[in-house]
Amino acid sequence: MRPNALSLVVALVVSVGVTAAAQLAEHAPGQGQGPPQGSEPGPVFRLSVSLVQVDAVVTDRKGRHVTTLGPADFQVLQDGKPQPVTAVAYVRADERYLDASGAPEPVVIPTSPRQARRVIALVVDDSRMTFESIYHTRMGLQRFVDRELQADDLVTVVTTSGTRGTSWPFTFSRPELRAAVNRLRFSLWNASAAGALEPLENIFDLLPTTAERDREQHFAVNALNRIADVIAAVRELPGRKTVLLVSEGFSISGLSDSQIRDAMYGLVDQANRAGVVIYAVDPRGLVFTGLSAADSTGSPSAMAQLMARRNDALLQTQDGLRYVAGQTGGFAVVNNNDMPGAFRRVLDDQRGYYLIGFQPSGDTFYPNRGFRRVKVKVTRRGLRVRTRAGFYGVATE
Repeated sequence: MRPNALSLVVALVVSVGVTAAAQLAEHAPGQGQGPPQGSEPGPVFRLSVSLVQVDAVVTDRKGRHVTTLGPADFQVLQDGKPQPVTAVAYVRADERYLDASGAPEPVVIPTSPRQARRVIALVVDDSRMTFESIYHTRMGLQRFVDRELQADDLVTVVTTSGTRGTSWPFTFSRPELRAAVNRLRFSLWNASAAGALEPLENIFDLLPTTAERDREQHFAVNALNRIADVIAAVRELPGRKTVLLVSEGFSISGLSDSQIRDAMYGLVDQANRAGVVIYAVDPRGLVFTGLSAADSTGSPSAMAQLMARRNDALLQTQDGLRYVAGQTGGFAVVNNNDMPGAFRRVLDDQRGYYLIGFQPSGDTFYPNRGFRRVKVKVTRRGLRVRTRAGFYGVATE
């Protein structure tokens, strides 16, 4: 992640309650083909004093998931100090269970949200999208719904321009999802619909106005709050949940502002406590930040300043996407014109994950309940691990 001016370091790590050891054993390799259809596919995430459990994805140099690691293959550092790894299990989210004859069981549409194989919230930050971004997003999500989702995936479509709430219509129905995607429209009512890279009337207007800063703050806080609403709706569902955020980004360079800072910290806190991973996709694709015939003429230094500001504006909005994704264990796809490919990459990352349980140090939760940095390392060479950045010493049980 490109570091921003404040070097943000706030995040949580997902943890479970005192039943985590039993849940790890349930998902451990060699324990059969897995639970039958309709059973809970994973733990409901909690923080507890006795055990901290982080979820992590491990890949090789080619980006392929590695699924055969054990406790000896991981090291966990809390605030730079090694902690004993008590249990490791790999949870398969894409596994199809076998019947008595060894044949794959038929996919049955669940009757309850708790029976879903995967829970995915498609959050479209349409409040500030350009016409082109809305079009590409709608086309990409249509292909995503038709070609990538499984019948037992529980999914919703949320826009940041809608009314805030916590009762989102999650559904297994593909026709309902297609209808929701098809309703995505560009709206002239969105005051910032011109996009993040077009705030200037001429090359001499190089500093953002108070109105522009207020506008950025409004749309950033609104988008973050909408994602937080969705996280609250899926908090009690089992397993690792996914928010796929499609957004032109939001600048986090102004995190000295208390509203943006509180919304950002609160979102990351809430996502990690609820076991939610955020992935971000920028629908702008490859963005040209150079000069065109439409730009005003001026001195070479002024033109250079214009290009520099445009490039900086792009990087700042992408930083916002990278931050919320990276701090929750996901990733951001930017500067990529293949939107269906970006969505497919996100879904491929949902094939499974490790649950790594470790015993925290005795002073983790008391008396200081501050931020605890957590770093997970893999002892085998050539492997990469992606997880959350840490947690606060405040138990939820």
